Amino acid sequence: MKTNPSPSPNKIVFRHRFRVPFADTDLAGIVHFSNFFRYMENAEHAFYRSLGYSVHPGGTAAKGLESYPGIGWPRVSATCDYRKPLRFEQEVDVAIRIVERRSKTIEYEFQFLVDEADEPVAVGSLTVICVSFDEESKRMRAVEIPESICQKIDSVREPIH
Repeated sequence: MKTNPSPSPNKIVFRHRFRVPFADTDLAGIVHFSNFFRYMENAEHAFYRSLGYSVHPGGTAAKGLESYPGIGWPRVSATCDYRKPLRFEQEVDVAIRIVERRSKTIEYEFQFLVDEADEPVAVGSLTVICVSFDEESKRMRAVEIPESICQKIDSVREPIH
């Protein structure tokens, strides 16, 4: 089994910035906890686009992005620990770290930062697995992450000298 633990465990590989929309909040203007999972997924997709890929197996409407027909990325684990409320109109950076890339899985850590000087308002994680979909059996099966994707992911994880 091929594994590639992070050579620089504290290195942020990507940041996704957005402003909290009103629709994601409750009557007090605080983000509902479930939205943090959408935010992590949105950041992951933006990270993939920054590498030149789309997570959608059927292709993409964005020009210049590569896709892998028949390949998907279901979640096998998702967590989020909440430390402070996130509010309507706050600008948030979702900082991504790759904890580990194995031959078939990627484990991400997400930090939700409102102010760089402060502690994260939340910290989450996702573990995704690369799968192919078999049309005949209508089942997914775990497959190795395509080498070109591994190379791109590993290249952004290299320690800064």
